Amino acid sequence: MLNIDEYKTIDEALADNWINNPDKTFIVYKADTLTFGDIYKLVNGLAGFLSASGAKKGDKVCMVLPRVPELVIAFLAAVRIGALPVPVNFTIGKIETASFIRTVKPAATIIHEKLLGGVDHEILAAACKTTIIIGKKRHHPAHSLSLIPWDTACRPSSVITHAEGQPLAYLNYTTGSTSTPKGALATHENIYANTASAVNAMGLTPDDVHMCMFSSFAHPHELFARALFTGASVALLEEINPKTMAATIRSAKVTAVMGIAPLYDMLCSHAENIKLDTLRIAESGGMYTRPDISKKFYNTFGIPVLSVWGSTETTGIAIANTPSAYRLDGSMGRPCPYYEIKVVKEDDSEAQTGETGELLFKGPGVISGYMEGSELPLADGWYHSGDLGFKDSDGFFYFTDRKGGLLKVAGLKVYPMQVELALLRHPSIKEAAVIGVADKLRGDIPAAFVILKEGTLTTEGEISLYCNKNMAHYMIPRRVRIVEELPRIGSGKVDKRQLKQLAGKILSKVEIR
Repeated sequence: MLNIDEYKTIDEALADNWINNPDKTFIVYKADTLTFGDIYKLVNGLAGFLSASGAKKGDKVCMVLPRVPELVIAFLAAVRIGALPVPVNFTIGKIETASFIRTVKPAATIIHEKLLGGVDHEILAAACKTTIIIGKKRHHPAHSLSLIPWDTACRPSSVITHAEGQPLAYLNYTTGSTSTPKGALATHENIYANTASAVNAMGLTPDDVHMCMFSSFAHPHELFARALFTGASVALLEEINPKTMAATIRSAKVTAVMGIAPLYDMLCSHAENIKLDTLRIAESGGMYTRPDISKKFYNTFGIPVLSVWGSTETTGIAIANTPSAYRLDGSMGRPCPYYEIKVVKEDDSEAQTGETGELLFKGPGVISGYMEGSELPLADGWYHSGDLGFKDSDGFFYFTDRKGGLLKVAGLKVYPMQVELALLRHPSIKEAAVIGVADKLRGDIPAAFVILKEGTLTTEGEISLYCNKNMAHYMIPRRVRIVEELPRIGSGKVDKRQLKQLAGKILSKVEIR
């Protein structure tokens, strides 16, 4: 258990483990292990190098890194000198990635050598004066991490402590699935409060071995924060596929996994004959977790997939199914400790049980605002999430859709997720994404993009007939397209902004039935 009143910074937690658990394994990566003592030394060395290179408190340090130990080291080293780590989404394109770095104006950029090809070098060179390359190459005109003098005498003078109030920890950029990404101001207190909430909700202990499979640039603190604050261990997995996931869980004796729903689906499909005896917590966030995935995982491995809800603005999970209280019907779960949650209608009055409205949050895990100067959408201290949902009589919450995704079809409300779930009940459909298309007569009409299960020969016409028979008339997609893949953001969510742009090209003529 973590006491919310015993708040400590990330840097204090690292120092505590260095003093109390220097020989305890902190990071497992492939065949290598790094103790808290090892990490403390590496963090101090890199922190000293950053300081000697001119980085100082309040500066930004961009990280273009996959799930490797250097990601954790770089994050902690920046924090060590009071600089702000900035995780960079390296999947958005060569020029876009470099342009993002230029916009951030970092004092230093730390990049993995295998990601160098995904960044425009000229823009990167102009963006910051110090670039550190992770890897073995020596010919690149930048610093190689392996050449940094880890025992340099140029070290930070003191630990960043909670006595300084609520210092910023890092800029946690939103995923931007429905709007432009914004740099959330995540403080040390935000991270501690959210971590304490998750630790206490899930019953995590120093004996756990964590494996987080979220993107390295989405919520990087979630890769290591729970282990750091509890003195536990973390297994880092760079390559995500069923074979490596199962092998790492078994070899590292992983007890708690965080991931997105499709990963658990893949594990069920490709590792059903493999026993994962050490695994006791399988946590699914970042997107809706279908009930069939939860039930299939439970039947295969004997433990439930615990669906959770969190956001950049809440610094992580705020609603969760837990080992002692869970449902396998698609519920997000109940409020986590230290978070207050309510559902409000359009007139801001509180919704009744079972009534859909916007989810509002309050608590020490909720951030204060964004780097760009924009304020958090607050009302009387409550954060308006923009997510729609409802609460049942037992206090379990259910996600309905994004507020911005709500369609008004001839004056009637249509939630795209409702249509998507109805489509997924078709035996041939593997995945579905629904967006709104403008229509002069009805305002909006639903359009569906579906991926078929392997080996199926279902046609778009047959899917339309299925919709006509199984959906209310105003919910029926007026155009159905079978596609090989859907555009996604780094976290794995469908990128509906890009899908709408794609729809403008594909759906040149919308059929009205």
